[in-house]
Parts: sequence; structure tokens; C-alpha cells
Amino acid sequence: MPDGNRDDITLSIPITEMINTMIRLPIYMREGNNKGLFEPRVISIGPYHRGHESTLIMETHKEKVLEGFFQRPGNASREDYIAYVTANCFQQALRCYSGNTDGYTAEMLMRDGCFIIELLLRWDKKEDVHDNYVRVMSNSIYYDLLLVDNQLPFFVLTMIFAKVKGHINEYHTTRLLDLIVGFFNHEGQFFWANFDQPNSSNACQVPRLLEDVCQHTPPSVPLGIPGANELQDYGVRFHVSKNKLAKMFDVTFKRKTMRIPHFKINFGSKILLANLFAYDQIICHRSNQTTNQPTRNQTTDQPGNNVGPVTSYVVLMNALINAREDVVVLQREGILDNLLSNEEEVASFFNNLGRCTLVDAVYDKLGMDIPDNVLARWESQREIIIECCDEKA
Repeated sequence: MPDGNRDDITLSIPITEMINTMIRLPIYMREGNNKGLFEPRVISIGPYHRGHESTLIMETHKEKVLEGFFQRPGNASREDYIAYVTANCFQQALRCYSGNTDGYTAEMLMRDGCFIIELLLRWDKKEDVHDNYVRVMSNSIYYDLLLVDNQLPFFVLTMIFAKVKGHINEYHTTRLLDLIVGFFNHEGQFFWANFDQPNSSNACQVPRLLEDVCQHTPPSVPLGIPGANELQDYGVRFHVSKNKLAKMFDVTFKRKTMRIPHFKINFGSKILLANLFAYDQIICHRSNQTTNQPTRNQTTDQPGNNVGPVTSYVVLMNALINAREDVVVLQREGILDNLLSNEEEVASFFNNLGRCTLVDAVYDKLGMDIPDNVLARWESQREIIIECCDEKA
């Protein structure tokens, strides 16, 4: 029986690794046409969206879920958890947030963390939570927990999970990661199917896990290329990747043929891709401000210009899709599986994201083996710089 009353569980976290790790998206990125991709619909986690009108109803229902959490056999009381969070991780958690945390208390942090842990434990056992509203809104909760600035530091969840289990060790950290990965595999085709296994040693938040597992070289295309429909007129062919195990960033361009992995675009994958893109943008922007060297999982084409894989993918798709006709081309070739209302919505999604690019996506990693006759027709209409690598036909 775990001893939930233990309060001597500690977790050593270097202060330098915690400060400002929980990002707040800039206003220009989360307003306008992108607003629905970055704001919670039903649940607020952490300080940034606290008091958001659409999440107020859920605050009452959080309490009903927490009743089930505190009633777990051997678990501690609410008061014990508040004291535990206050003593062990509240101040450290506040240091993680780069935005305004005024009014966010240790009790609020405890409630958010315990709610998530109870949700994960219930999901793992295929048990319903003790609240009808939460069950009905489970899909919306799932998507809200993917939002990049609707997060808790991972170590807070680790501390709470450790208290539930009575102690902390590597097994429990790995177990918690397994619960998170399993829970978010709801979007299996797009989510972990497109990544390698997460590294538990430096995980901080759900999007941060994806920084660890995203090991792919960014796709590379010349800037200013025409859309997919126009490229076909130039003789460029589009095919879905032959490799069924290809990740979504494994784009190749060889012998006049661009191969792009299949991507099912629906409401959920829009939210996930947009928030990964936003996180990737902030990480690359910070890196460009502080170093001239590329960080892990990034490429650099010139000093201080780090480009992440998600940013590169979005820039590529934004370049290829300028109108519904471009979407039709990619759908016909099996590259896009459009579950949105129409092709215009797909084009609008990628174009709106593409306009939010913070870093210059200049590429040199993909061999652009384009025949001279294609280049001649291409360059006769617009000035384009083609970066050629060592991959040859």
C-alpha cells in the first residue's frame, strides 16, 4: 500500500534549467485566424488562461474529479497535497513561466496537477471519471491539454505522481511518461507514430517531450517556389512516400519527384501541428538570440539561423499550397487526407501558420535534383535560388 502521507519526497531540479521554460505565445500568433488553435475551449491548466470565460464551468467539475483522486486508497488529503506542493515545487514552477502568474496559487497548481494525474490514472484503467460533464467533454479536454501555453512543468506532475505512489524513482518517472504517451496517442496516425520514443531525462511539458523525440532532419526547399499545381506544369511530380514507416518530416526531392509522407488533416491534427509549430518557433527564436551554433535537432544555414523540423515542414506546406487547386493535387496523390470542410480550409490553415514564421527558413539539406529544362521554365517567370546538395540522380 503506497504511503500517500509521506512528505519527504524531493526532486533536484537545477534552477538554470527551469527559468522561462513554460512559454507564453506572442499576441500576433494567437490572435486573428489562428486564435482557435491556441486557446482552450473547456479547461485551463496553469496560469496563462486562468479565468478564461470558456473554462469557468470546468473549474466546478475539476473538483468532482479531485474527489475521486483524494479518495484513492492510501492517498493523502487535499490539505496535505497543498502543503506538499507549496513546500516542494510551487516556487520552482512559477520560475518556469515567462508570462504573468499573478494570482496563481499553490492550491491552483495542486488542483491542476492532481486533475491531470487522476485523468491519466482513470484512462489507464479504462475507468470513467466521477463526473458526467468531464466524460462528455473528454475530447475537448484532450485537445486543450495539447496547447503549448496551457501546460504544467513536467516535474510538478512527477512530484504529485510520486506522492500517490509513496516514493519517486526512475520507474515511476518512466511510468508517468508511458501514461502521458498512451493518453495522447488518441491521434495515433499523427502523434507518436511520427516520432521516436521520448527521453524521460529532460522532459518538461507535453510539447517539450516532442522536442526530445523529434530527431528528423527538416525538409528543404528553395524559398519562393510555386504552388503544387504550378509545379506540376513545370514537370515536377508529387508522390506519397514509398516508405510506410516514413515520418511526416521525411520529405525528399529527386529526379523531378517530391515525395512527402501521408498526413491526415482534421481538427485534432490541426491543433497539434499548430502548437508544435508555435513551440518550435519560440525555441528556435531563443536559440538564434543566444547562440550562433545549432542546437540538437536543428539545422543551421548561416550563423544564428536555427530552423526546427516542424517549422521547416510548415514552411514547405505553406509554399506548396497557395489555393484549393494545390490541395487537390496533394489529395489526389495521397499526400493529404483532408477531413476538413473543404480544400480552402486546408490552404487557409497552412497559409495562416506560415505567416507566423519567426525565423528565416533557409535550407540546404535536401538534394534538389531538378532537370535544366524544368529550371529554365521555372526561372523564366520568377527569380529563384536553388540550393543543391550532394544527393544526385
